[in-house]
Parts: sequence; structure tokens; C-alpha cells
Amino acid sequence: MSTVTTTGFWPAVRRVHRLEYPFPLAYACHGLWGAAYAVATPAGLLNLPVLLAVVAAIIPIIAQNPLNAGQDIRSDSAHPGKHSIAVAARRLGVRRTLWWSGTEFAVAILLAALAGSPLAVSAVTVCVLLHLAYNLEPIRLKRRGFANPLYFGLTFGFLPFLTSFAAARADLPGWAWLVGAGFGGLMAGRTLWWAVPDRDADAAGGDRTLVVWLGARRAWLTACLLTATGIAVLGWGVWLRLGPAWALVALAATGLFLVIKLRELGRVRDDRLPSERRMRLRTLTVVTLTDTLVTLVPLIASMI
Repeated sequence: MSTVTTTGFWPAVRRVHRLEYPFPLAYACHGLWGAAYAVATPAGLLNLPVLLAVVAAIIPIIAQNPLNAGQDIRSDSAHPGKHSIAVAARRLGVRRTLWWSGTEFAVAILLAALAGSPLAVSAVTVCVLLHLAYNLEPIRLKRRGFANPLYFGLTFGFLPFLTSFAAARADLPGWAWLVGAGFGGLMAGRTLWWAVPDRDADAAGGDRTLVVWLGARRAWLTACLLTATGIAVLGWGVWLRLGPAWALVALAATGLFLVIKLRELGRVRDDRLPSERRMRLRTLTVVTLTDTLVTLVPLIASMI
């Protein structure tokens, strides 16, 4: 069971927003990806429209967490790694978690509008709609098979990339679509892997997620295939943007996660699910470091 303290109001707010290590750094990377690959030099990140768009890209990723916590109290209560999230959501109340998420979604759309890019506004708006569709009835994408990882690929990878990219550049070249789609594939694979420890709790709560449907081992293998596809597409886009040497750096960085997951495949079974806490503290640290490196690749390349 998680040891995160959620008895006070503000600790509960932090917990339902999932601001524990290493998530804040990961959120920052998701928001920066598009801008980092769009700007000509690192100084371009300091332009006000770009900064506004980066924040607008990050906020929905964080804001969907309270919404999800309020809707998943039952299943999270049965999950050792997420029990404290359920406690925090109960402390705040479902209506208050909805209020937090709704307010933050509105702020994100406003910031995207202030950034001056209609494409950024559209991307953030679609993100918000998908977050609502993922968590709320009658759509509840969470329980709709492959729609689940597709949702995460769009809202944690492709659309945040598009949001900050559009504020930094007026055009959208072919390589940008590849890089954005590559990040989307990475996020789809990773979040499917991340859902494997939730299998029993989701099944008990009536959510027929892709992991419940496929079983832990096949879901893990599917996550590896999605991740491998994302890595290949991302590498292709980086090659076109920066050349083969930097593409190899990006491939090596993102491929490390895939190698770790493939090595663990043989130990994953329905009756022996991996620990959420262990995955967060160990593998997610590696993932966050590689995301940081991939974010820095175009910025470093521009200075050499």
C-alpha cells in the first residue's frame, strides 16, 4: 500500500493530481516535445506564445488525473499501489475532483488561445474532450479495448506535441507528423504496460480494459509492439529533421525502455502481476531520463 499521506486537504489535492516523483518531470517533457523540435535555437522556447502553449499542453495531462481519481474510487481502493489515490479522492469528494479538472481544462484552452495558434487551441480542445470521453459515461473509453492505449497515445504524446509545435512554427512539415506520431506510439505502449498492474482491480470494478481482455502477458507483448512501432516512427522523423546521427541517439534512448520490458516479459503472468510502486520508482525513472534526453536532442543539435 502506498505510504503517501493524503489526510490533509492539500496533500489530497497533490495526490489526485499525481504529482509524485517522477511524474512532474515527465509532464514537462510531454509539453516541451513539440516546441523543442520546432524552434531553431533553445532561445526560441522563451518566446511568450511558446511558453503559453507548453503550459497549455501540460495542464490537461495533469488535470485529467483528478477526474480519473474521482471516477475510479472503487477500483483504486482495491489496488495496493493506488489505494491512497482513492483515499484522497474520497477526502475531496467526486464533485470537487470534477471541479478541479474542469477549471484546469478551461485554463488550458484559454492559454492555448492566448498563444495565438488556432491549431494549438484545437489540439488542446480535442485533448480535453478525449479526457472526458475516457473517464465519463456513457462513452468511458477506459473500458473499450484498443481505444484505451489509443487515447493515451493521442492525449499524452501526439496532441501535446502538436500544441506546443504549432505555437513555435506556422508550418507543419512531414517530419513533424512522424515525430509526433512516434511520441504517440511510445505513449500508447508505455501506458498499456503501466495498466498491467491494474488488471485485477479493473476487472473487479467492471472495467474491461485491454489488459483484462488480453491478459497480462499478451497485453505486455502488445505494449512492446506498440512501443517498438513508436520508436521506429520517431527515429524516422528525427532522421529527417536532424540527420542519422541524432536519430541514432533518439533510438538508443527510447529503445532502452523497450529492452527492459522485453527482458521482463517472461516473468509476467495473470497470477503474478508486477508492482505498481516498483515500476514507478525503477522503470519510470529510466523512462523519464530518456524522455528528457529525447527532449534535449534537437536543442543540443541546434547548438553544434
